[in-house]
Amino acid sequence: MNLRTLSFVLLWMWQLLAAQENFAQPEFVNFEGRVRPLNSLENALANALCEKQKCAGLKPQTLLQKIVDGSADSLNVFRVNRSMTVEILHLDPARREFKRSDFEESRSLLKQYAERDDSHPQTHELSRLDYALDLFDSLQVQGFCWRISVPRQELSSTSLRQLLAERAYLNWNLPFCVWIFVCIAFGLSLLALWKSWAWKAALVMQSIVSLGCAGIFLWRGIVENRVPLTTLYEMLLALVLGVSIFAVAVSAKGRVKPLLTCGSGICLALFLVMRSALAGDPFGAVAMILNSSFWLSMHVFTIAVGFCGLILASLLAHVMLAKRAFGGEVSVSLQKLLFGTLGVGFAVSTLGTLFGGFWAEVAWGRFWGWDPKENGALLVLIWVLMVIHLKAQNFVKPKTLEVLSSLLLIVIAFCLFGVNLLGVGLHSYGFSANLLVAFSAFVLGDVGVICFLSFWKRNKRRK
Repeated sequence: MNLRTLSFVLLWMWQLLAAQENFAQPEFVNFEGRVRPLNSLENALANALCEKQKCAGLKPQTLLQKIVDGSADSLNVFRVNRSMTVEILHLDPARREFKRSDFEESRSLLKQYAERDDSHPQTHELSRLDYALDLFDSLQVQGFCWRISVPRQELSSTSLRQLLAERAYLNWNLPFCVWIFVCIAFGLSLLALWKSWAWKAALVMQSIVSLGCAGIFLWRGIVENRVPLTTLYEMLLALVLGVSIFAVAVSAKGRVKPLLTCGSGICLALFLVMRSALAGDPFGAVAMILNSSFWLSMHVFTIAVGFCGLILASLLAHVMLAKRAFGGEVSVSLQKLLFGTLGVGFAVSTLGTLFGGFWAEVAWGRFWGWDPKENGALLVLIWVLMVIHLKAQNFVKPKTLEVLSSLLLIVIAFCLFGVNLLGVGLHSYGFSANLLVAFSAFVLGDVGVICFLSFWKRNKRRK
């Protein structure tokens, strides 16, 4: 073999290795001070750019590859949700998705707005765009993923187990699998209102939903090495688990088919918020005060359990209104179940609010600060206490109590989501532009259902 042939072979091997480096990807990377699987970085990137799991129709892994090789410059991968942001940055008002070059003239202005020290939703979006642009620019380096790669040999056995669990969680998309079962359970529970054979199938499917949510909780706990109750996404997941378990247990014992339908519907609605408004919740760093407080874990757990009981009671009130509207009789046992559930939910929610005060004392140096989220929790307790008091003193008719108990669902929704739309206070987490649409649609829809069930029988008699 002469020197020329040897040089040709070596050049060919070098090109082959370079091609493998471009197409093969490392398992784990060290990015922003945290070692994570590469697919975790890909999902976080998509969420930062457009608050969705797909940007410009591209999957997260394809998006990362195009940014690294420079072919994403011509793609509209930056999502702007608020019209005021478009106006501030002097962008095209007819568009909501933009290219990297569209921000060149307003880049310095964006940084000035993003550095403002407030929690207004407008500032939140400007900060997200500023971070997304910095992230986009930092990724545009050839072989970037390999430069921040972390070999398995450098990881401890515990860290490796957590990273493998996180990668499997994201690859298998466990929440999406549970979401499919939620949809099937809701469909079967609707069918069970007319077809008796679907009743057991709906119970089994809703039980699978409960097991799936419990599995997600366990998996997230392994991945993050903490009790998974410190984010809005995890709070909603806890509510889905609690509502599902309560709905299966109570409806199976009393064979209250509409209650199972309502429970499945609430699980479906919560999953819609988790998947759309919260963009799938890629794993992220949690503030140390959130990750280390015993009182926080107790606060979120008890609030989740208490709110599950109150949501179940509100759903039961919807069922009782439906029975009255369509000529059925509301039994005494059903009324006792309603107010018993309200009482238990009120007691546990009160305990959870107290635990929240203990946590606030540790985290922020005060037990109660009249924060919007704190006021929302207090409003829920006052509303339930009002219903219980009216029942105990027999001030109003049973149907009026059922209407007030049904409206409790809207009060809880305001506490969980409505105060986030204000964009103020220490609890203004989890804001998303999609949240306003989802919250408004839910409130209007539930008010419409309650009004229909309250007045349908009266209108029918007049006719």
